[in-house]
Amino acid sequence: MSMFFEGEERRDETRFARSPGVSRVLITGGAGFLGQRLARALVAAGQLTGSDGRRRPIERICLADIAPAVLPPAHGLGMERRQGDLSSPDFVASLAAEGFDTIFHLASFLTLQAEQDPAQAYAVNVDSLRRLIDGARNRPKVVFTSSIAIFGGSLPDEVGDDLNPVPTTTYGIHKAINELLIADYSRHGRIDGRSLRLPIVLIRSGAPQSAVSDRVAAIAREPMNGHDIVAPLPSDMPVPVVSVGKVIEGLVLLHDVPADRLPAKRAFNLPALTVTGADMQASVNRMGGRGQITFAPEPALSAIVAGWPRRFVSSVAPELGIGPDADFDAIIADYLANRD
Repeated sequence: MSMFFEGEERRDETRFARSPGVSRVLITGGAGFLGQRLARALVAAGQLTGSDGRRRPIERICLADIAPAVLPPAHGLGMERRQGDLSSPDFVASLAAEGFDTIFHLASFLTLQAEQDPAQAYAVNVDSLRRLIDGARNRPKVVFTSSIAIFGGSLPDEVGDDLNPVPTTTYGIHKAINELLIADYSRHGRIDGRSLRLPIVLIRSGAPQSAVSDRVAAIAREPMNGHDIVAPLPSDMPVPVVSVGKVIEGLVLLHDVPADRLPAKRAFNLPALTVTGADMQASVNRMGGRGQITFAPEPALSAIVAGWPRRFVSSVAPELGIGPDADFDAIIADYLANRD
């Protein structure tokens, strides 16, 4: 990962000087599939709720990533992309200095990357968040995508919000650290932070990737695109999954909820739908997938997934209107409606 950042690129449909009562939004990981979908959802919504409980029009959205983000149609909003490396203190300082009202922190080194390069992963996953918060000037709302990977070891069949996290991957450890940072900075009044723990998020468009979550997503994506796939998990292994659409819905709802409705640690689970590979196969067949699925479990990848919770639930999320997908057909339908 290179240590550079480029000048910003803007879609100048509004003035970028701050106006009273408006929201300026930063999305880290803005070039990723979650960041891109979130940007489109925020443009469509046009408003967010501030820490004072007032609805505010969104004036500006900045997509920051090491890859060039695609700017969605802005419909009157100010849109810009900032290309740079979140492990670079100078790049992060340049973002923090802009005084965003809301920060959606989605960027991260994923599981396999973090295992291979823990130091670089820490710089991207943890140091970037700390620097963004330390440089903040106006007590922003910070919405963080935590992960099911904070839980590991010997787990009960059902994992709720309050189980003690024992991460067994570097990625999971970094997510757990960030949850504590967000809770502590919120306690000190520096930010209004909240964390949503995501299960396996399906289904990313585009070419297959080596990330664990994408290897799972490929079980449905490839046959829906007409390609045969060798699934790397046992057909009867239960996995907790959620659609991209439900993640985006949950992040926006979490942003807008009053702080006094959050748990003390400001973090909770996004409830998952639990399915097996055989369930995915049946759904693919129902939804018209033309590719064939065969199962050839890979021990290393299966061990990672087996170490995560099988049933991922929450007592907090339903009270805030945040819930799982109805079935795997709904996850495929979300993918088909939004694939590139």
